[in-house]
Amino acid sequence: MCFKTTLFFQLEELQAKQKVSREKELMKRRSLESFQKDIQRRQKEFEQKEWELQSLQKNVNFENENSRKAYYREFKKVIEAADVILEVLDARDPLGCRCPQVEQAVLQSGTNKKIVLVLNKIDLVSKDIVEKWLKYLRNEFPTVAFKASTQQQSRNLQQSNVPVTQASSDLLSSSACIGANCLMKLLGNYCRNQDLKTAITVGVVGFPNVGKSSLINSLKRARACNVGATPGVTKCLQQVNLDKHIKLLDCPGIVMATSTTDAAMILRNCVKIEQLLDPVPAVEAILKRCNHQQIMQHYCVPDFSTTLEFLALLARRQGKLKKGGLPDQDKAAKSVLMDWTSGKINYFTHPPETHSLPTHVSAEIVAEMGKAFDLDELEKSNLDALAEIPSAPRPGGFCMTSSGLTSGGIREESTEQEMDDEHLDSNNSVEEQSDLETMDEDKDLEFGPMTVEIKEGKSKVQDAEKTNERIPGLMDILATDPLHQGQALRAANKKRKKQQKRAGKLQNE
Repeated sequence: MCFKTTLFFQLEELQAKQKVSREKELMKRRSLESFQKDIQRRQKEFEQKEWELQSLQKNVNFENENSRKAYYREFKKVIEAADVILEVLDARDPLGCRCPQVEQAVLQSGTNKKIVLVLNKIDLVSKDIVEKWLKYLRNEFPTVAFKASTQQQSRNLQQSNVPVTQASSDLLSSSACIGANCLMKLLGNYCRNQDLKTAITVGVVGFPNVGKSSLINSLKRARACNVGATPGVTKCLQQVNLDKHIKLLDCPGIVMATSTTDAAMILRNCVKIEQLLDPVPAVEAILKRCNHQQIMQHYCVPDFSTTLEFLALLARRQGKLKKGGLPDQDKAAKSVLMDWTSGKINYFTHPPETHSLPTHVSAEIVAEMGKAFDLDELEKSNLDALAEIPSAPRPGGFCMTSSGLTSGGIREESTEQEMDDEHLDSNNSVEEQSDLETMDEDKDLEFGPMTVEIKEGKSKVQDAEKTNERIPGLMDILATDPLHQGQALRAANKKRKKQQKRAGKLQNE
C-alpha cells in the first residue's frame, strides 16, 4: 500500500473521530438546553395550575356562600313551621351525623317543639350495634330504627310490618322499608298525648345523604321527593301530606361549618367526589380510622407505610396509570372515596361507653320528651323483642372510632342584605329546576316544592355597591380548567342576574 493511500485512510479516521466528538458535545449541549427548557415548562405549568385553582376557588366560594344562605333560609322555614323535628342519622356513625346547632335551634325556638332521632340505614350494620346505639341515643331523645325503601318504582313502595329487632337478614337485605309503622305510631301517640285535633307538621332535617328524602318516600309509599346518591339533590323545602293528620317537610341538607375540613365533609358524604381538587387528604383520614390489615385484604395490596404508597400500589393494581407507566394516585384516591360513599367500604362505630348529656340538652328536656311520646312503652316493647334474637356481627366490617358531634353552619341572625341575597338565590334555583318541578306538579300537586317569598327592606347604598361588583369575564372563565368552565360560567351568570335585578330595582325607585 502506498504512502498516499495510508495517509488518506488516516485522515478519514481522524475526521470520523472528530465528527463523533462534535456530535457528543452537541448532544450534551442539547441535553442541557432541553433540561432547562423542561424546567421552565414545568414552572409555567405549575404557575398556570395555581392561577386556575385560585380562580376556580373564587367561583366555588361564591357558589358555596350562596348555597349556604339559601339552605339556611329553607332550614329556618322548617323549624318555624314544624311541630316535630325528625333528625335523620346514619346508623354507621350516628354521633358524626348529629348537629348540636340544629338541636339547639329547635329547643330554643320558643315553642313546644319536639325532636325525634331516626337511626336510618340499619341494614348496613349488625343488630347488636343497632341495639347499643338505640340504648345510647334514647338517653336524650326518642329514637326510632329505620331502613328506607330502595325500590325504584314510583308508586306502592313496600313496607314491612315486622319489628326492626325481629327482622331477618333476608328482610334487611331486601328493598322493603322497615320501621315505618313504629315511626307512624310514635307520631300518632304524640297527637293523642297532646290532644291535637288538627294536623301536625313534621320537619325532616339532617346532613346531606343521610336519607331524608328516602325516608319521606318510604312513609308516603311513593316517590314524592327526588333522591340520589350525591349530596345536594334537595335544594328547596317540599311539603308532602301523608294523611289528613300528618304533613312532612323535606329540608335540604344541613351545611357544615366553614371551619370543617374537606376530609371531614367527605367522610360524611357531604361533598361530590368529582369536584374535589385534592382527594389524597380524605383517603389519609380514612386510612387513619381503618384497620391496616383490613385495608390490605379489602383492596388486595401488599403492606404499605404511607398514604401515597398505598395509592401507588392501588393504582397499579387497578390499571390507573399516567404517561410513562406512572401510577395515577389521584384517580386511585377518588376510587377509594367512591367506595366509601357508595358503601363498598362497610364500616361501623361503637357508642361511647359512658353517656353524658350534651350542653344543649337538660334532664328536664329528656323527661318532657318521654312524656310527649310515651317513650317508656316504646323502649319496653323493643327490649322484649331484642331478648329473643341473636346479635351476629356483620362480616367484613371496619370498626372505626366515631369523630363525635359535627358542627353545622347555622347562624342565629341574618342581615337584611343577606335575606335579599337568599331570596334572589332561591329565585335562581327555582328557575333552574322549573322543568322538573312542572313534571312533579303534573303527577301530583301535593308533591311539588313549596316556596315562601320573603320581602325585606333594602339599602340603596348596599344595592349600588353590589351592582358595581366585578363579574368574572369570559377570559377568566376560559383560562380555567376545561372541566370546570361550566361551573365557573354558571356562577358568573348567576351573579350577573343578581346585578341586573338590583339595577332594575334602583331605576324603578
